[in-house]
Amino acid sequence: MAEQTLTVDDLRRYADALAEGKRPLVYLIEAVPSLGLAAGASARVIEVSGTMVTVKPAGVDDQLPYEARELRATKQPKPVKPVKEAKAAKASPVKAAAPAKPARSVAVTVFVGADNVASIKVTRNGQKPSGAREVALPAVHKALAGLGDKEATAAVGDVLSAARDAAADRVAALQAELTAAKKSLASLDRAKRGNAGPAGRR
Repeated sequence: MAEQTLTVDDLRRYADALAEGKRPLVYLIEAVPSLGLAAGASARVIEVSGTMVTVKPAGVDDQLPYEARELRATKQPKPVKPVKEAKAAKASPVKAAAPAKPARSVAVTVFVGADNVASIKVTRNGQKPSGAREVALPAVHKALAGLGDKEATAAVGDVLSAARDAAADRVAALQAELTAAKKSLASLDRAKRGNAGPAGRR
């Protein structure tokens, strides 16, 4: 399959051809209206130096330098079949970006100075301060909402939401365990009654 632009192998092949006295053909990707050259116009390779290719386009007396990415080995790029595109997409699915995880903890420091000026600082995923007293999280959220600090309220709200989700997951797990225990108990009761029946008839 022909590449869309010149590759390292193409450049090596052209250099070998030049060494043998040949002038291989390449094709311009973009048109050059000032020289009357259309996109796909052919040009003879004159020199290859690294990724720079000096060419002489057909009908032009000048020699023009081009980067390899500005040329291709065929007049038109080979079209890619939709079927192959679909297979490639199926083989390499694009993974959705993982959502950002909320902070698991947050430290909200309220400082009141001797000048009677209060300030507040929010530190996400911070450590629990030594000597801190426990208070109800919903009460903290309500108090911060009253202070009108949106960042602190949102940060504590994230932790509150995460705590609520964790509690809901725990409740669901306990309910599943309770349901399984009830089924097991019912099965044992049926087995007990089944074993007691013949004994009672004897």
